[in-house]
Amino acid sequence: MIVHKLYRWSLDRVNGRFISGWCFHRLHKTRPVSIAAAADTTLLGEFTNNRYRPDLVTLNLHPDGVCGFDFSFPDSFDPADFDRLYLYFDSSKTPVAAIDCGNIDMLRPHHRSPVCFMHIPKTAGTSFNAFARCCYAGSRFQTHIERIDRDQRAAVAAGADFIAGHLPLYEMEQLGISSCAYYSIIREPFSQLHSHLNYVRGVRPGAGVEAHYAYRHNETVKRLSDKLNDIDFSEPDEIRAFVEGLADFELDFFDNIQTRYFLDYRPGRVKPDDLDKAVTNLKRFRSIGLTEAYDAFRDRFCEDLGLDPQSQDLRSNRSASYRLFDLGRPAVREVLRPLVVHDLDLYAYVSEQFWQKTAHLDRS
Repeated sequence: MIVHKLYRWSLDRVNGRFISGWCFHRLHKTRPVSIAAAADTTLLGEFTNNRYRPDLVTLNLHPDGVCGFDFSFPDSFDPADFDRLYLYFDSSKTPVAAIDCGNIDMLRPHHRSPVCFMHIPKTAGTSFNAFARCCYAGSRFQTHIERIDRDQRAAVAAGADFIAGHLPLYEMEQLGISSCAYYSIIREPFSQLHSHLNYVRGVRPGAGVEAHYAYRHNETVKRLSDKLNDIDFSEPDEIRAFVEGLADFELDFFDNIQTRYFLDYRPGRVKPDDLDKAVTNLKRFRSIGLTEAYDAFRDRFCEDLGLDPQSQDLRSNRSASYRLFDLGRPAVREVLRPLVVHDLDLYAYVSEQFWQKTAHLDRS
């Protein structure tokens, strides 16, 4: 059929909750493509290929990368009720894709209470959110709740079964969700710090593509990015000056950030008493995972929801591979240690209390 030859496309993920992928017209690559999804003869919805896909730019498959799509099916959609799922491009009456509904997975968790996922940056939280999305209807699934106005967060959270966000415990509790099951993931602290520094450092250089996302970093974070870009992280003396000079909101970004998240107040520099309080607050969580044992954490989450263990091929939102400093260099670790000294103790405690029987942890 001619319609198949006019487009290039690929599906990344299809399940009973959503479909994602990319497509573009071969002759007019930057022209938007309208897409309709239908189950047999029932229209499920219409959307467009307006998501930014930097991977396709890197692979030289698309000139600007704006060709991705991601569509949540209506809550009422159940693939077991239909034979085929079809995708139509640009109002064509001939489907470009036809998928056997018998091959579409539909996870059906047993909801005992809403899930609140405290998403600490650079701990595989984005990957976990991507998996959790397979378990919940689109209208009941809310991530990045920190981007919603404070006076609207509680109302949004009240209508969700899964709520996630870059909010510390005391702000998560302000959402007012009763009987909420708290989850979180922590990471080996030096690795988490390196990844988070890398991410913030890239905010200013990446500002040119923010128009393709639903979120823009504010100017304060961009100035912090500028500050990081002026530091030579191969020089311990420059790192020491940065560590000792952190103040105000900068401490929230880099000073024992994982311990901070488990507090029910906002500290200055984290002290031993704050670590003690964070350890006490761990009991509020149903489970706390380790990035280095991510699969085991996901399996435990599935067990809590009454699901069979699930595989997950993709990991999301990884920082660029650029290495700011050598984690194995003793001089660098020593000057960075004040930023992770309490996180190291927290990580050791969680490892022992929650995961002491888990083998093959990557402690490098």
